[in-house]
Amino acid sequence: MRHAILVIGSQSQCSKPRPTAHLGDNEFLRESIWYACENQENQRNLLDDTRSVLIRLLRVPVLSYRLYLLVHNTKLWSGKRPLILVRGRSLSSRVAAYAGTWGGGDVVKADSADERPLGPTRYILLPNGKLELRTD
Repeated sequence: MRHAILVIGSQSQCSKPRPTAHLGDNEFLRESIWYACENQENQRNLLDDTRSVLIRLLRVPVLSYRLYLLVHNTKLWSGKRPLILVRGRSLSSRVAAYAGTWGGGDVVKADSADERPLGPTRYILLPNGKLELRTD
């Protein structure tokens, strides 16, 4: 079983439909959502919606460490590298991409935007839900 962690960093991302990934060989995919805020139960103060640059920068180390622990523990629990689905190039996406890579996960570009994927991105999610290995 493989685990996919969808990163939500702003209220606008909450309203968008969730991307779905389909793995081959009838492999089961367990999905969860990680909100870029202090409290996962109450998602009202997300990182990308914070207006103050200083507050954003103060929150980044704590949020990146929490995601690192989530990815690392998920990898230990499942025995496979979790997929971290990021959308866009926002601050929360960058934090998730680097912390997820450090934790042992594979970063997936989950949107179909024409912009270049983040550096640690390993896979690109195609419109049909299949994963394609990044070639550039």
